[in-house]
Amino acid sequence: MDSVLPWESAPFAGLLADDASVSPELRGALAPFQAVIAYTMSEDLLRGLARSAPAAEIAAHSPLPPPGGPHAAEWLAQAVAKLGADPAVTPPIFTASAAEKARAQPWLDRLADRFVAIHPGSGAPRKNWPAARFAALAAQLAGGRAFLLIEGPADAEAAAPASRLQGALPARDLPPRVLGAVLAHAGLYIGNDSGLSHLTAAWGAPVLALFGPTDPALWAPVGPRVAVLRAKDEKMESLQLDEVERAAKAILATATSTENEITSPRPPSG
Repeated sequence: MDSVLPWESAPFAGLLADDASVSPELRGALAPFQAVIAYTMSEDLLRGLARSAPAAEIAAHSPLPPPGGPHAAEWLAQAVAKLGADPAVTPPIFTASAAEKARAQPWLDRLADRFVAIHPGSGAPRKNWPAARFAALAAQLAGGRAFLLIEGPADAEAAAPASRLQGALPARDLPPRVLGAVLAHAGLYIGNDSGLSHLTAAWGAPVLALFGPTDPALWAPVGPRVAVLRAKDEKMESLQLDEVERAAKAILATATSTENEITSPRPPSG
């Protein structure tokens, strides 16, 4: 990635302005780019982009996949076809740089080999498996040994029961790639339909993703070792502790940390 532009900054508000004026700051920010992929259905935003980057080719694409699929990863990748690129290229497993490995090592030193990692939160409470069950599962799987408890800024309530367990090692505010470098060594990660589940899958770790109201056929993490459990009635509380525990133990029994056994990730079919 060459640069990140702050969407929330004042110059970008001009993209949604009704008038035809474009600030020099906004035009300068977009001038280096030959093409723009815009995941939007907003005609106002597309007109603003056309005014602000008149030399760039603009490829508009809906951000949401159709209800019947394909998987969101495949759907979003289709946008690059409008620019002549191949959307079918399989993404590689992430690998850590030397600096990222160095930052991850102190965390790995505090965790057992093939450790368990959990993330009880997500972007919406309705997608969260009950926090008490996450704690009970961690207690069963870790057995008092150190386990990684990932807690985002809005996850305090979801993470609270697990944080009180012996062996809980809370991970907060780690840079995503450093966290990924830690999670790459996990024996198992269990999480909801969240960005952390996608991150872990992209680093090649074994993932058990718990789904309810969202459809895993569209939103399951993409990775070489991803298993999904979905509540039949689409309510997270209907996923029982014993069925999640059985699935988790089955994965732990077969999981390995040998990198050369990892294949490239592909979106789930269906």
